[in-house]
Amino acid sequence: MSQALSPRQLAADWLDITVERFVGNMRRLKIQNTGALMASFKKEVIGAAEGDQIRLRLSYALYGKFVDMGVGRGHGAGIKKGDDGYDRLRNTRGQLRRRARKPRAWYSTEIAHQTHRLSELMLDLYGKVLLTTATDALPGEAIINL
Repeated sequence: MSQALSPRQLAADWLDITVERFVGNMRRLKIQNTGALMASFKKEVIGAAEGDQIRLRLSYALYGKFVDMGVGRGHGAGIKKGDDGYDRLRNTRGQLRRRARKPRAWYSTEIAHQTHRLSELMLDLYGKVLLTTATDALPGEAIINL
């Protein structure tokens, strides 16, 4: 960080980079059937007024988590065993007729990395602010051992 960023700007930049990395992971793992998941990202920084806490909101389509974990039923809601749609999609043992689902981790590892990075950035930002405030408040010849 070459110049001092406000916490709000830091959070907004972090959200932009995080969504960019998510989309990059989806492209790399070929999770772009319709592009609806990539287009579903919504990000917002809430708060950040003087003395206020910063809250971040990052949302996306729910089925993205199922793709990440490699789970899901493979058919629409309301279809039960014995319905016409069930036999078309599954065999007698209940397994999907098409290829098996595999986890495609576009989210889980990246969010762990990015939240750790955000904590480092905020620690660095607030640590510098705290140190500057403490130094300014001291008399001229005081020594601080940290």
